[in-house]
Amino acid sequence: MKLKQIPEDFIVKEITNVSFSTGKHAYCLLRKKEWNTMDAVREIANALKIDYRKASYAGIKDKKAVTEQYVSFEGVSKEQIEKVKIKDIELIFQGYSNERMNTELLVGNGFKITLRGLEKEIRNELKLIPNYFDEQRFGTNARNHKAGKAIVKREFAKACELMDIRVENEPIASLMKKRDLLVLCFNAYQSYLFNCALAEYVKKHASNVLEVKYNAGIMVFGALGNVKNIAMPLVHFDTEYENDEIKHIYEKVLHDEEIRLSDFLVRQLPNLIQSSPSRMAFAAVKDYKTEEYSDDELNTGKKKQVITFSLPKGSYGTIVVKALESLQ
Repeated sequence: MKLKQIPEDFIVKEITNVSFSTGKHAYCLLRKKEWNTMDAVREIANALKIDYRKASYAGIKDKKAVTEQYVSFEGVSKEQIEKVKIKDIELIFQGYSNERMNTELLVGNGFKITLRGLEKEIRNELKLIPNYFDEQRFGTNARNHKAGKAIVKREFAKACELMDIRVENEPIASLMKKRDLLVLCFNAYQSYLFNCALAEYVKKHASNVLEVKYNAGIMVFGALGNVKNIAMPLVHFDTEYENDEIKHIYEKVLHDEEIRLSDFLVRQLPNLIQSSPSRMAFAAVKDYKTEEYSDDELNTGKKKQVITFSLPKGSYGTIVVKALESLQ
């Protein structure tokens, strides 16, 4: 099974609760191809001649894909937006609001994915998947979570090296200048630990389990049956476990990592002092359909198949593909 051979093989559209009236935030529908969200928004901000911090979005969409998402820009007019011309980026003005775009306005994402290099038609139907963070979270070279771990262990020079940050005077000051990247890598390490804990939970409760390698380690899939869907924390310095089983699983994961919860309070980097979020162990796959099954023009003698579905916010369409692969 081959994924994302061309950007058009992976189409993502945000599902939101955005409404418009008047206000200082101009909303656009951002359609892009071969751009990650952060770089695309930074390029747009440069074209608009505004500070990047005046732009807001709810999620980071894949680079090798065709994606649609809402972005807001503070203090920008419709006329300014309509003048922006950037290759493989389309901005469509939507309206104004007093509220900037944020995750509270995001409901989920709709996906249309073309799977290639198939030997046979996919007939499995998915209703629930383990809610892993996928490879995009950890970066092309799977270094984001490693940089995050270096931050937690106060190895700031190592973190700069892993993040390709040039140290000008001393590492902490250099890290502080790259706030978005700093937070992204810190969160990536929390995500990595979540994946490790979830894999253990699935292994304990699912049947017909199968391990699947990904760029940061191992995911475990299986028949979920009546496995209980619970909220699991993304560990931070003040995490309190509501479930004893998850507490014991995380204690083992942290022990193996040689990390303590208190290590997540990095006083030298106050930007990392955040709320302690939780994430459901499993995500519902809604409106799942298998569509076109035909010859694969990119892989001689093979077939391709189109699948469509939607997921709640924060869940990864690529995990649906991995779950399907585990069933083949």
